[in-house]
Amino acid sequence: MDALRPDQPSALRPQPMHLEGEVLSVEEGATCTIQTATGVLRARRAVSCLVWPEVGDRVLVAQRLNDETFLIAILERRAAVPLRLVLPGETRVEVAEGAGLSLRVEGPLALGSDSRLSAESPKVSVRAERLTLVGGRFELIAREALAALRSSRLIGDLVEATAKRLNLSLDQSRRRVRDLDQVHAGSVEIRAEQVARLHADTLLADARRLVKIDGEQIHLG
Repeated sequence: MDALRPDQPSALRPQPMHLEGEVLSVEEGATCTIQTATGVLRARRAVSCLVWPEVGDRVLVAQRLNDETFLIAILERRAAVPLRLVLPGETRVEVAEGAGLSLRVEGPLALGSDSRLSAESPKVSVRAERLTLVGGRFELIAREALAALRSSRLIGDLVEATAKRLNLSLDQSRRRVRDLDQVHAGSVEIRAEQVARLHADTLLADARRLVKIDGEQIHLG
């Protein structure tokens, strides 16, 4: 008996037919034109076939009893084309309870989204030799923030901070302002255990009601 051809009536085929072929073209929607031993077929990519087909791929197709044809697997890729996993529609990846998921690559790893990228977990850890954050706007909302830094540098055209209370505990503090340095406060208190010094080409002290200088010795001039 001769082998059944895909163009024969489906009633003569007792089960779906599986054929190997080569992808000739890939259209929008992952509909492929495939050259097989029995002729050229048009097949849609099956949902379970996550690898996006490329021209020249050796593939496996399945033809159902109603002659509907699906590309079900990419068997071999002869061309030097990067492998792409394309998931149809909204997708959710779940791992069985008690198991973890690890993703590791030898080369660069990139995550991207056209709308939004979010991560949600009781704990998030990031460890890197160098960490770079670039964004149009950076927001940090936390009940408590702790930063342990050996060296910290902040460079910006404008830095604004708003807080009900600010406490700093430092061994040494140095600040250099190129132009104007202003402080507006209800009261200002400066205490030094040893020496407090003010030095300027011109030093002005002005008070509406009272100026008081108290010390064991006062030297003027």
